[in-house]
Amino acid sequence: MVHTNHSSNHWKSGLTFLELLLAVAISGLILAASAQLMFSFGNFWKQTELEPRFEHHVEGVVSFVQYCLDETEELSRNPDSPFGWKKAPDVRQNVIQFRLAAPPPFFVTDIRPVPQVDGWLYFDEDKGLTILWHVPEKLTEGKREMKQTLLSPWVEDLELGYFDAENNTWEYESSADEEYKSSGKPPGALRIVFNQNGRKKTRNIRLLRHDRHVLVY
Repeated sequence: MVHTNHSSNHWKSGLTFLELLLAVAISGLILAASAQLMFSFGNFWKQTELEPRFEHHVEGVVSFVQYCLDETEELSRNPDSPFGWKKAPDVRQNVIQFRLAAPPPFFVTDIRPVPQVDGWLYFDEDKGLTILWHVPEKLTEGKREMKQTLLSPWVEDLELGYFDAENNTWEYESSADEEYKSSGKPPGALRIVFNQNGRKKTRNIRLLRHDRHVLVY
């Protein structure tokens, strides 16, 4: 009997250096794409979370300003313009003044309940939209305790609007302009410009009662 030995060669398969480099490159591209995708989703989630808050903030500020102007006592001889238009204490420019007989909890003092409040809507270029206010001096022993309360740090401009009847348009100028700091003519509308990290929103407020039917652009 003849026995025949069959020898078999077993080759171990492996990656060549070029294939290894290609695999590493592809893995790197996948990881980079995944990281970019996660970063994009993170930004999208952050934007969608912050946007409603910013929107609510804008609407809340506008509603509060409108409330102060609607509820003010008569401070001028013009029934269509009940708010005052004069210089606030320690302020050189004319600003909108209002007087609230029953002020909301926004105005915090040591006096309870909070009495009448005289307030001025003041745009501070460094702080944002603020309200200058004080309570009657008779309740503070004759001393005027002027307070400045921040309404919104995201207001980048407060514009004054005047209606041009001849052209049937509204014209706006920044309240920070030197020309309007000494203007004796009260505005017919306000335009509040908000800016939060590049996200801008603009809201208009009508001031004169007989102009409530006029569209403000």
